[in-house]
Amino acid sequence: MQGRTLVFILLLGFSINCIAEVYRWVDKDGKVHFTDKPPAADAENITKQVNKQNLDTSREELNKVQQLHLQEAQAQRQQRQHAQEISASEAYARGANCTAAKNRLRRISGNVIFLDDQGKVVKTTEQERQAMLAELTTYIDNNCN
Repeated sequence: MQGRTLVFILLLGFSINCIAEVYRWVDKDGKVHFTDKPPAADAENITKQVNKQNLDTSREELNKVQQLHLQEAQAQRQQRQHAQEISASEAYARGANCTAAKNRLRRISGNVIFLDDQGKVVKTTEQERQAMLAELTTYIDNNCN
């Protein structure tokens, strides 16, 4: 985005400096023509009139463009910083989830007894335990290094 703004400013600067003479003349049929080269001796040079209309001598427009560029750059910096913060927090959460999954995988590998929150034994079949192992292994393979 910065490149586009720079190109725009450069083109704006070059267009101000590109001044060509403009001539207005009327042919024998009464048709009005505008050219950059005088076709006949009776062509009227209207360059000064055109320049007054097309040239912004104030720095107001340039200042506006620069201000927009600064605002755009600041917004982009804020977006990048926000994305980095989110990325860092997601990486931390992913790391914590991976550690928890690996610890649980170690605990349920082999002969185990599952307890609920009150400390009572939860009956689990070997098939259910194997399914938990497979689920944890898949999660670790897909989400952890």
